[in-house]
Amino acid sequence: MEVIVSSSGDVQLGNVVRSTDPDVLILDVDEYERPNGQIWDFVSPLAEVVPILAVTASLSPAWFFRALHLGIRGFLPHGISGDELAAAARALASGLVALSPEFAEIILPPTSQADADEIDSLAEPLTPREQEVLAMVAEGLPNKEIADRLHISEHTVKFHISSIMGKLGASSRTEAVARGFRRGLVFL
Repeated sequence: MEVIVSSSGDVQLGNVVRSTDPDVLILDVDEYERPNGQIWDFVSPLAEVVPILAVTASLSPAWFFRALHLGIRGFLPHGISGDELAAAARALASGLVALSPEFAEIILPPTSQADADEIDSLAEPLTPREQEVLAMVAEGLPNKEIADRLHISEHTVKFHISSIMGKLGASSRTEAVARGFRRGLVFL
């Protein structure tokens, strides 16, 4: 692995990424965190050019799903080893997603024995359309965008989400996605 540049300016970083065509961009998110969430303004266009690995002190489910929706594909905590960082960078360069175990526990809390029993079977399986909708919810897409992509009404999207939540026993979209991950219904 070779470090091409270390930058603290988002404009300089964008120019370097475009001129050097790196395999992976490792971004210390805490260095770029700004009031009003301006980090998102420059991360999204970069994610279209290069896989981004975010290194951060903490991770909330809301931040994770927003970052995932904008194209960030790796999430590691500060203090990881060089070998772990290199492995995650190689994974992203190969088209995979990297998520540290510590962050995975935040996003997908450990299952209880009752949840483990539920994983094997759902009382009523998700339809192919519900699986599509759940995957888009996992990407962080709002109902309107899901409706546009699937060429259906927002009302139909809401109906599918309600059905998904009922079948998965979830009380929120985030919980539905987490249960979908645990059941192997959603992949990053």
